[in-house]
Amino acid sequence: MLAIQGLKCVYDTGSRGWAIELALKGEGEEALRRFDVDGPEDAEMLIEAFDESTSSSFDPATGEIVFAYEYASLDDEDEDEAETGTDEDEEDGEDADVAEDDEDEVAEDEDEKVKA
Repeated sequence: MLAIQGLKCVYDTGSRGWAIELALKGEGEEALRRFDVDGPEDAEMLIEAFDESTSSSFDPATGEIVFAYEYASLDDEDEDEAETGTDEDEEDGEDADVAEDDEDEVAEDEDEKVKA
């Protein structure tokens, strides 16, 4: 497996087609490999996958490109804070309902004054 150092989107004017170039490095070896893709959208998708990955590698024996990702885990403290935030949000929602009722009563009082 060779580590992928970078990707580049290339339009080959000779073959009139799009390609991705991989800059590879591993075990004292540096290489550049080119792979044809269907268009710039496919090249962009591969470049975004490379940018978002935490590590990427190329297996020259199989021609397989592997993008690896690390995901953050939540600890118990974060979950407790999230639960507390939900309770506070519900209380705020009740206060907002009371405020809306007060506004409706004021609007009704103003309508009655206009009629009189």
